[in-house]
Amino acid sequence: MSNQAKTDAIKTFLASYKAKDVDTRIALFADDIRFEDPVGSEAVVGKAAMRHYFDATIASGWEIDLVPQKIIVNGTEAASITEVSAGVGGNPPTKTTIVQNFVFDAAGKFKALRVFTDAFG
Repeated sequence: MSNQAKTDAIKTFLASYKAKDVDTRIALFADDIRFEDPVGSEAVVGKAAMRHYFDATIASGWEIDLVPQKIIVNGTEAASITEVSAGVGGNPPTKTTIVQNFVFDAAGKFKALRVFTDAFG
């Protein structure tokens, strides 16, 4: 998988939040995806668990927009510096910057995703 294809996959993943397109998001994951958001929290593991996590986020009323500021690809890993706007229940959104670490498998799917943030202290 080329670096451009990896960059495009990350951009598709990020855009799927605003569109609330869980199917597109899930299609990017390996079956054994491991997701930490934020790093240090209990990981969500597997596509079924990921679908539940994302469906629950949407059902809770979250409005999330993720806009990449810079994507850096090195080998089977990539990092995205991403601007976040997130709010729930009609409240004004919180804005912050996160760093996401993506790890790709041999098929070009995300096998790990870790989210670094300082939004929680």
